[in-house]
Amino acid sequence: MKVNEMTKGNLEMILAMMLSGTIGYFVVHSGQSFWNVVFFRCVIGGGLLLAYAFYRGVLPEALKQRSILLLVLLGGVTLVANWVFLFASFSYIPFSIATVAYHTQPLMLVLAGAFLSRQAPTGSLIFWLIVSFTGLWFVIELDMAEVRSLLQGDSNSFEAVLGLGLALAAALLYTATTLITKQVRSVPPYLVALIQMGVGVLMLLPFVQWEALPSNNIAWLDLFILGAINTSFMYIIMYDAFQKLPTNLLAILSFIYPITALFVDHIAFATHISFWQLVGVALILLSVCAVKFDWSLPKWGRQSSTKGVS
Repeated sequence: MKVNEMTKGNLEMILAMMLSGTIGYFVVHSGQSFWNVVFFRCVIGGGLLLAYAFYRGVLPEALKQRSILLLVLLGGVTLVANWVFLFASFSYIPFSIATVAYHTQPLMLVLAGAFLSRQAPTGSLIFWLIVSFTGLWFVIELDMAEVRSLLQGDSNSFEAVLGLGLALAAALLYTATTLITKQVRSVPPYLVALIQMGVGVLMLLPFVQWEALPSNNIAWLDLFILGAINTSFMYIIMYDAFQKLPTNLLAILSFIYPITALFVDHIAFATHISFWQLVGVALILLSVCAVKFDWSLPKWGRQSSTKGVS
């Protein structure tokens, strides 16, 4: 792969994760239910992608690749189910715990990639993933009392297990979506996103709360931005990055999302950023640089034995 293609993939993934970090603001600001938000993301984003696909004249040829289209459709199902499971988990466990559970997906992605390539991940990669996850822990400011309550069964045990199961299932589904998208390099990213948005519309249509549609233009503008920028544009560049970058780099770059969300909340809702959250940001950025530039851990054992021989 050419260096410029790899660089483009890195920039696309970083921008996509930064856009992901702004989604929460528009969801909250729109005042709409999760079902309505996701449905209109698919309708608006899919509509724009459909217009672009017609403009490019790629639909007739693409529809002939039936075996690949089936794989893309499967990716659409896993993508939408990922959204549904993640947001459903918020009804059973605290948002912070669900977010940490969901962000086990980089580790799932690395392990799945290693299994498919039959090549074990390096110790350095595992170390930097752990550092990133620690940084996420600090950024989220996980309440240890809530964690203890969850583990000790002080709260409703069934609901706690169900919530964790939903968040972990969402992470697994996101991993599946990523791996599926990497397998359809012959299909343009915008066409992959278009087909998956169509799947989303069909899957979510029965759950739309038509009686609670936005009553003002600002809310509709929020939904339009979510569909046009945070769905149509974001998934084009993100899927293009999926097809260009190795799984280990995709995994570590996904931690940029919670960093962006932290600062968006601070700017939009005047939330306080603590010292430990800044430490978490630093740990995540350090890990991103380490994986991007292939920093290896020092081989202490080998160094010690060398010194002993000399």
